[in-house]
Amino acid sequence: MPSLPRPVMRLFRAMPEPVRQRAVRAASPSYTLGAQAYITRDDGRVLLVKAAYRWRWGMPGGLMDAGEGPEQAVVRETKEETGLDIVVDGDPVVLVETAMQRVNFIYTARPAPGADPDALEAQASEILELGWFAADELPETIPDMSGELVFGPNAAPDGPAVVVTNVLPGDERPEQT
Repeated sequence: MPSLPRPVMRLFRAMPEPVRQRAVRAASPSYTLGAQAYITRDDGRVLLVKAAYRWRWGMPGGLMDAGEGPEQAVVRETKEETGLDIVVDGDPVVLVETAMQRVNFIYTARPAPGADPDALEAQASEILELGWFAADELPETIPDMSGELVFGPNAAPDGPAVVVTNVLPGDERPEQT
């Protein structure tokens, strides 16, 4: 976006703060905020879900509610989708998807103490299937929604704190044969 002329910027500066904020928001792109969990259990298997609105597998998670923090959202969404209580491990990797105008907070997590990872059933109507998968047995996944991008075998050892991509996730319906 080109710079605005100085008289316009002076006028902008003279506006009350709430008016300036509304003007900036109206002229800026909107992004959705989500949180996802890359959940591993003691044997190293990863929990993935297959949602009714997707053709491939991805991590449990979803959109944040208004006023909700990303860690609260990932715990809530995982419980709502899988019935599993989780413990979040550390800070998230932030995935900024410019083409989708989405920001995802991706946490590593593990089943909470006392949770039975083998007794899971889809809890939300949007979840068709869920399962634990070994790294070498992953089903076809959505690259930006499976954790492979930031936690998979080809990821950097310490991983970046922020990943920016402008690639669409490529979740097209498979060809019918």
